[in-house]
Amino acid sequence: MTVHRRTQWRRDPDRSLYRIRRTFPARPANATVLLAGPGSVSVLDGQGRDDRLLEELTERLAGSGAQVLTCDLPVRDPAEPATEADLLARAGRLTQLFDAHAHQLVRPVVLVGFSLGGLALLALLRSGAPRDADGVVLVGTVIEEDTFLTSRVTSLDLVYGSFDLIGYVADEAQKPAVFAPDMYGQWSAGRLVGQRSFEVRVHLLEGLGHTLQPCGPGPFRDAVSELTSLVGQAK
Repeated sequence: MTVHRRTQWRRDPDRSLYRIRRTFPARPANATVLLAGPGSVSVLDGQGRDDRLLEELTERLAGSGAQVLTCDLPVRDPAEPATEADLLARAGRLTQLFDAHAHQLVRPVVLVGFSLGGLALLALLRSGAPRDADGVVLVGTVIEEDTFLTSRVTSLDLVYGSFDLIGYVADEAQKPAVFAPDMYGQWSAGRLVGQRSFEVRVHLLEGLGHTLQPCGPGPFRDAVSELTSLVGQAK
């Protein structure tokens, strides 16, 4: 299927320039997917493994008939932990991305976020923007406290690579406690509440890491196919 791209330039409140993009099929779209990348991705045309995964996912989704909305994200130091400012900066750009295409939205609307991008989408849903979403897919997103979603959500999928281990240090004199996604995924699901009840599903993808890159000797699941399938369930 022929896929088209349309790019526009926007400015942050601090006057920083960035790009927003709509990737769409030649025929009328059958859904809208807003895609928010992880903290390692800041531009639309990067070259890293996460960039390539997002590009392949965009192509696959548009090839299946969806229009896909993406944008450059603020640059951050990958050697430092993400801060609340990093989260809010991403949430701000994603809000602008959504608002810029409000007149072109085709339902169902599905939000897909990776890691820090997933947390930014949760921040939007807590604030009620967008007002409703037909589906939400969060990759590598750990939810550590009760989170009330003001936006109306029909379903929410939490996706984790099976090798995405996290550690917590209670005391510097003790070894960190390490948890696997089959444990913290269920904890995260239980912390999500909303104005209406909605279904929360947890998925573990074998052989993959935090941003669904192959990890270890294999075998491993095809992340793009799995995510395309989850988006398709909301269409």
